[in-house]
Amino acid sequence: MKKHIFNTLQKFKSEIEKQGYIVYAIALKGSQNYNLHDEESDIDANCVFIPTFRQLRDNKPQKFTFEEGDVIAHNIYSFAEIVSKGNPQWIEVCQTSYVIGDLSMFKHYITNPSALKGMVMEKVTAFKKLYPSRKKFVEEFGYDPKQLHHIIRLYDCFKNEDPLFKYFGEDREHMLDIKRGRFPGNLEEAERLRDEYISKINDIYAEKKMRYEKQSIDYDMLDEICQTELCKHFNKS
Repeated sequence: MKKHIFNTLQKFKSEIEKQGYIVYAIALKGSQNYNLHDEESDIDANCVFIPTFRQLRDNKPQKFTFEEGDVIAHNIYSFAEIVSKGNPQWIEVCQTSYVIGDLSMFKHYITNPSALKGMVMEKVTAFKKLYPSRKKFVEEFGYDPKQLHHIIRLYDCFKNEDPLFKYFGEDREHMLDIKRGRFPGNLEEAERLRDEYISKINDIYAEKKMRYEKQSIDYDMLDEICQTELCKHFNKS
């Protein structure tokens, strides 16, 4: 699996570079990072690129869709600003071992408890919502099993202060059963489990929020990286 993931990331990188982007790093996000992948799992990633002046003016994230999965690309300044806010899915990308390039300068950022709680509440909102991509699951089960599994996973990350909390053995099988709707088996029990984990998150939220401090960005370092990478790129071309 490891070789397949890196080969896929390299394919993403090469295709994005063909579209005029200077890729600084590309990193895996999603189920493989938590050992919760199965045969239905895509390979999704985030891409960090060095912006040209035009791309810096546009300052827009780009989405690239491949057969294997989706890639969201941000210029390095926008990426740093998002990561510094402590969103758990972006902190995850900075911590993954599945990365081509260097994101080590972002590894010191930690999850913002408020951002994690906000993400959980997004999953709660989506729990029974008929989004086009998840409609068939809501109609089959009465709720979206994937949202329930995310709520539980985010709690485990929160409790253990580990953005890449991984599951093994029976715990992994249990989480995959939840993810695919094989457990708990009915809407009433799924709602009970959802509410149980929301309560658990609320129980530890206040204390973790008090300990959290606003995170800063080293713009001088980013400027130096951009100058170096742009010089390398244009000298090569």
